[in-house]
Amino acid sequence: MPRRARSSLVLDAFLPYRLVSLSQRISQALSSIYREEFGVSVPEWRILANLAEKGELSPSEIASQTSMDRARVTRGIKDLRAKRCLLTRRDEGDKRAYRLRLSPAGETLYRQIVPLALAWEKDLLAGLDAGGYRELMRALDVLAERLDAAD
Repeated sequence: MPRRARSSLVLDAFLPYRLVSLSQRISQALSSIYREEFGVSVPEWRILANLAEKGELSPSEIASQTSMDRARVTRGIKDLRAKRCLLTRRDEGDKRAYRLRLSPAGETLYRQIVPLALAWEKDLLAGLDAGGYRELMRALDVLAERLDAAD
């Protein structure tokens, strides 16, 4: 349903502001689970999750997948290496570049966090019925498709 045009900006009705604010609040609330129990930061979690799902990525691919700047990715990689959660190999196409994947310790850490993250998400979404959840996912998909088409 299209919205009526507004002549002034009201932040509480401005979608970019609302989504960023909500996203930050969700990220911070969820991070308390893995930060307190496992000592994992938001960038580390995003790196772990992406490598668990994708298998192997370069730091540039991680930055793109996570929408994090290169410096945050680099720090997250450094911290995960210190925890022995990552394995590195040189990129065959570019000997200066490297690719990352989870080590057995990284896989174990990821598997420990996932059930807690899923339970947290389930609790957050408890305010939506199944139809509301489907509508939310559909709306997010439509917005993502429009942004992809604009690129």
